[in-house]
Amino acid sequence: MLYFSINNTNNLHLGFLVLMDEEDSTYAEGAVGYYAIKAQADEDDQLASPIEWQILTGLAQQAGLKWHRQIDHVQLCDQDNKIIGRIQQQYLILQGRHFLLNDLTGTV
Repeated sequence: MLYFSINNTNNLHLGFLVLMDEEDSTYAEGAVGYYAIKAQADEDDQLASPIEWQILTGLAQQAGLKWHRQIDHVQLCDQDNKIIGRIQQQYLILQGRHFLLNDLTGTV
């Protein structure tokens, strides 16, 4: 599993992202798996990023969120398997909004 904190582009903390791979694929190209989002932020940070907060809280309520590893990014899908975003390097894009990811995998 990989763990990340999710921040907005002003570096306000909005939640967490966990990626889980299927069949211990080690996240190689073509790998697939599931992800989960936990929206967790102070009220001031929620109010400072209302659209981003709404996106994260909506996804946090969905089950069966899948990801697919591509050559240079990870494609994210919603519970209906519709592409809604991507992860590329330390950036997360969901429904057209940009977020920053901080890798927590080694610290958890």
